[in-house]
Amino acid sequence: MSFFTRPALLLRLAATLLVTVPVLSGCDTEPSYAKQIREQTEAQRALDEATIQAYLTRHNITGSQYTRTNSGLYLVSLTNGPATNPLITKGQKVTVNYVGKFIYEANDGVIFDNSSNNRTSCGCFSFTAGGGGVISGWEEAALLMRKGDRKLLLVPSELAYREVGQGSIAPYTPLLFDLEIQDVQ
Repeated sequence: MSFFTRPALLLRLAATLLVTVPVLSGCDTEPSYAKQIREQTEAQRALDEATIQAYLTRHNITGSQYTRTNSGLYLVSLTNGPATNPLITKGQKVTVNYVGKFIYEANDGVIFDNSSNNRTSCGCFSFTAGGGGVISGWEEAALLMRKGDRKLLLVPSELAYREVGQGSIAPYTPLLFDLEIQDVQ
């Protein structure tokens, strides 16, 4: 390619980019697969919220008895630990007793797991707060609790086992955990 034709080629390339880039970048529609995933996630959140609200209604749990976090996690206080006990922080070892139950009306209260069946001498379960070893709903709840607290956690599927499920828990299943903080180290 000669020296004199190269600037013309570069000029044509620059002109093409000036015309094409605004057209491509001005496109503010999301890809169809991303839109489909977003819509499915929003629909599942609405279904989980309706399921949790139905559970609260069936069990006469009113708005003054629970706290709802921005993520959609509900916490119902059953017992409060001493206010002198600090809130759990990331990195602390937390020992709990728990019972996991289904909340759909058809199987309301059916137990799918509990710490007393895990073959430990204490009948308890331990995890590191913020360590990622438990479902997101537990991670979030633990940081809102202190030693001695016992709360019902109503966990939307997005904060539980999501689209994969676990054992007898089907995908996209909101759950209830009766969680009691036994010890914090």
